[in-house]
Amino acid sequence: ASMQALVEEGLAYAGNVAAPPEEAVPTDIDALLASLVADYADAGRAVALTGQMGEALPTRPRTLRRLLGNLVDNAIKFGGNAEITVARDPSGTRVTVSDRGPGIPDAELEKVFEPFYRVEGSRSRETGGTGLGLAISKRLAQMMGGDMGVSSQPGAGSHFWFTVCLERV
Repeated sequence: ASMQALVEEGLAYAGNVAAPPEEAVPTDIDALLASLVADYADAGRAVALTGQMGEALPTRPRTLRRLLGNLVDNAIKFGGNAEITVARDPSGTRVTVSDRGPGIPDAELEKVFEPFYRVEGSRSRETGGTGLGLAISKRLAQMMGGDMGVSSQPGAGSHFWFTVCLERV
C-alpha cells in the first residue's frame, strides 16, 4: 500500500508539471468551498469555513479543489481538524488552511514544499505520506497564477496559505 501511494503521488506530481492547465471558468467559489466542507463533514472530519467571496469568479475549479483537498487532508492528518479561511487580498484571493497540530520548526518551513521532503516528526506509521502533497499544492497554486506559503508555531499548529488571481466575471 505504501509503494502504491508513492507511485500514485509521483505520477500526480509529474502530471501536474507536464499537463496543460485546466481552463478557467466562472465559478461560485463559495459553493465550491461549502461543497468541500460538506464532503469532509459527511466523512466525519472536522472542517470549518470562515469568510466568503460573494460572487462568481473565473478559476480552475478542479485544480482549486485538489489544492484545497491536499491542504485539508494534511491539516486533518497532523492536527485532527482543519479551518479554511477565504478573503480578498490585494493580489487576488487568499485562502488559509489552519490546523492545531504539532507545528513545524522554523528551519523546516520552506523545505516542506520540496518534493519528497517530510518533517522529521512526521515519519510515523500514523501520519505516513510520500512528501509530495505540499510540492503538488504549491505547483497547483502557481499554475493558477498565485503562490503558497506557511507559518507555524511548534506546539500550536500551522497555517498554509495560498493566493490565486481571480478576476470578476
